[in-house]
Amino acid sequence: MRSGWLLLALVAALHPGTAGAETASANLQVSAQVLPHARLQADASPVLITAADVQRGYLDVSRHYRLQTNAPDRVVLQLNPRLGLTDSIDIDGFQAPLHMRDSSLEITQPFAREFTVNYRLWFGTGAIPGEYALPVQVAALIR
Repeated sequence: MRSGWLLLALVAALHPGTAGAETASANLQVSAQVLPHARLQADASPVLITAADVQRGYLDVSRHYRLQTNAPDRVVLQLNPRLGLTDSIDIDGFQAPLHMRDSSLEITQPFAREFTVNYRLWFGTGAIPGEYALPVQVAALIR
């Protein structure tokens, strides 16, 4: 009990009280810059090619995409072919139909937050049945 009174007396003696208190203030300004960004999520399911597809010479597939961006007026979609499986690819789902061979395409148009693209994969002579990644890589860029 004696140590409790001693501690209380020590705290009271060291506390300066309000008589000698001083006030200080400062202003702090903070700024932040949010950079434009775009993120494209896609259905990554594989493309299943059957012997009948190879014999016919093509396969129609669709992919659903979800676009997240804070700069929708600056988004460009870049389509890059993955060479080997197809000779060419017909693409539908944008403002105009597209035809892609062995070079990349860039699409500048207003994009919905979610959209579907249809692909007709025209097979090359070496195509064989199997499970493959979609032979088009699609990326959203900011310009």
